[in-house]
Amino acid sequence: MKFAIAMLSIVAIASIIGTVIKQSEPYNNYLIQFGQFWFHIFESFDLYNIYQASWFLVILLFLVVSTSLCVSRNTPKILKSIVNFQGGLQPESLKKFKNYHEIEVKKSLAAIAKKIEANGFKIKKNTKSDLLIAKKGSLQKLGYIFTHLAIVVISIGGLLDGNMFFKFQQSIGSKVVETRNLKFSEVPLKSQLDKNNFSYRATLLLNETEQNNKALVRIKDGYLVQHLPFDIKLDKFHIEHYSTGQPKSFLSDLTITKDGKKYQETISVNKPFSMDGITIYQSDFQDGGSKINLSLISLFDQFKPISIQSQIFKQNEYKEGKNDYVFEFDDFREFNIFQIEDGNKLKTKNIGPSVVYKFRNNSGQALEYQTYQNPIPQNDKFFFMSGMRQDLQSEFRFLRIPADNDLSMDGYKNFVSNIRIKDNINKSVDELTKRSSSLVNAESKENFKNNTKEIYQIFLESGYSGIAKYIEDNVPEDQQEIIAESYIKIIYFISELLNQDLMNANLIPQDFIQDALNAYSDSFFYGPSPFLMLNDYEKIYASGLQLTKDPGKIWVYLGSLFLVLGIFCMIYVQEIRLWVIEKSKNKFAIAFASNRDHIDFENYCIDLVNKLKK
Repeated sequence: MKFAIAMLSIVAIASIIGTVIKQSEPYNNYLIQFGQFWFHIFESFDLYNIYQASWFLVILLFLVVSTSLCVSRNTPKILKSIVNFQGGLQPESLKKFKNYHEIEVKKSLAAIAKKIEANGFKIKKNTKSDLLIAKKGSLQKLGYIFTHLAIVVISIGGLLDGNMFFKFQQSIGSKVVETRNLKFSEVPLKSQLDKNNFSYRATLLLNETEQNNKALVRIKDGYLVQHLPFDIKLDKFHIEHYSTGQPKSFLSDLTITKDGKKYQETISVNKPFSMDGITIYQSDFQDGGSKINLSLISLFDQFKPISIQSQIFKQNEYKEGKNDYVFEFDDFREFNIFQIEDGNKLKTKNIGPSVVYKFRNNSGQALEYQTYQNPIPQNDKFFFMSGMRQDLQSEFRFLRIPADNDLSMDGYKNFVSNIRIKDNINKSVDELTKRSSSLVNAESKENFKNNTKEIYQIFLESGYSGIAKYIEDNVPEDQQEIIAESYIKIIYFISELLNQDLMNANLIPQDFIQDALNAYSDSFFYGPSPFLMLNDYEKIYASGLQLTKDPGKIWVYLGSLFLVLGIFCMIYVQEIRLWVIEKSKNKFAIAFASNRDHIDFENYCIDLVNKLKK
């Protein structure tokens, strides 16, 4: 029994973990969620597929064996005690009971027996003495049998759904988990499961009008292809949104074809459809290959904007000088919900579409980007934002490009073009030199011009980080902070002079120059990808379906019923036994016993004695 309790405790903890951690997700999702350190620790305990983990199934097997032995050993004793009235007690031993009473009533023992029977007791008289025996609540002992049977039955249900047959096939090498990214038709037979597979939990992603009879079973860092006994076709995917853009409801119109017969069904969240022991759930939705119209914008004014047409899950080649790159478009999100500051309050707002893509060079290395179509409000200003990260474990570092007064990028493109025109830079440096009252002779003015041009050129080639390195290498440490402030002011002043026409035409907002300089400097951390401007799109959805075949479900339901009955019997049914003996004429002794001796039981005994006295 101690062993069974220990195993039950482990199963309970494992079930909590299996509820908190979403099961059978792609391993990349867990890697992003938990990081490198915890990912490998959780993986070693198989927490990502805990209900089919070998150690979990072994515990269930031990529970079945251990608890079955307990039930088989104790059930005969329990059933015997239910029918046993314990009439072998001697009258003298009744005084040793805690709840012992003596009463005087002008009634016979038979009359008292009727009164006791009227209070729900079963009566038996000892033929060898004047001892009257009564009991009630014998079904309380059935609680032990029901609760232990519940553990056995639920554990059997868990074993049936544990995919043990596949584990046996894997152990002998007849089945192998596939880890390569292949089409269903290319997956080898050793990584395919027959349609008569005993139990599984598979996923299927369907675009509109697409049909398939194979699903994906995720196993650790790989997958298996599960053949289905019918074809599933997605006729139409429906989705409704709240005013904030968050999904309100989504459902799928399906056509299921089996043996030439077609069945039209509509499923939604919490409204699945079952056929041939397989239950089809509406689990989620994803992008199904949306069509996108993009513009490629050079962050350093190296080329004019280039228009490209593409599609999610497609690739576009891109050449820059001698370097060859590939755009890999991974996802398109029509709605992005952010918390935006509105005065002193945070307001939930849909900021519009975004594109997720990888920019891969010819050596196979890739950076991941997420770019938003619309300018995003921040502190009463608007910015075009695009995030970049080097790997899935890192956070996105965002490039924030200020929008002009028309909420477009034209102002920033003109700004970058203006600050890179050499003749205009020389004129601005001359203007700055004229305004500097500290320059008193031709030599100091010439030195100032040359130094200013050099500093500004460093900024154009490497941003503020280049300025910081220049100061670190050439300026004494005690003067670095002062010099840095001077250089920043010089860069700002020259950039302001270079973009005076934009300011005079009121094309750019206040503080635009400083934000634009920050964006230009951050562009050096952005990587080689040009900035992608999403112009237009055609959204295409794909419906995410989950298909489960779980023969153990009925056993879990039955075990849960046993558990409810067992707990009800043990908590709400109280076993009470009493013995009555006539000591002398009109004088009787009564003794009570119960499996739960508490103050309520004592009050019950006193109440029944008072009824007998009356």
